[in-house]
Amino acid sequence: MTRPRMKSGALAVLALAGLTACSPKLPDGIDETVLAQSIGRQIGSGSTCVVIAEAAGGKLVWRGGGYVTCARDLPTCDGVVTTAEKLLQANLGKPARFFSCESGSAPGNTVGWAIGPVPTGAGKPARNLTYVAVMEGERALPGLEIKDRVEQAFEKAGF
Repeated sequence: MTRPRMKSGALAVLALAGLTACSPKLPDGIDETVLAQSIGRQIGSGSTCVVIAEAAGGKLVWRGGGYVTCARDLPTCDGVVTTAEKLLQANLGKPARFFSCESGSAPGNTVGWAIGPVPTGAGKPARNLTYVAVMEGERALPGLEIKDRVEQAFEKAGF
């Protein structure tokens, strides 16, 4: 039974790595491979998208996850439908928040969002980055769980 999980986990990591190959550059000291692998292990699936941008100016510094999820208009649970990158731009430098609701794409599907500043680890330089992480589908995690898991992945990558 662990074998199928390993295969699906490996596919998620490969999907994340493939999408990050052409993405903008992360700050010095952040290991992109570890970031992609950690996110792949923590919340990775074809229904995951994570985007990171500079809080001042909004320059995109990293994108990872399923292309379909990153490009899709998804509900933000407050009557707005938008993409992860547009939601990121609208929330640069703002406090963290997380939420979940039915996505409406199919019966039983939900969408979970986590938005906020990329945390700075002890002894690390402030990066002043903002992130959005989203999952959509039958097995989408709630926003609070996405927040906890993606922030663990950030720590492992060196943030």
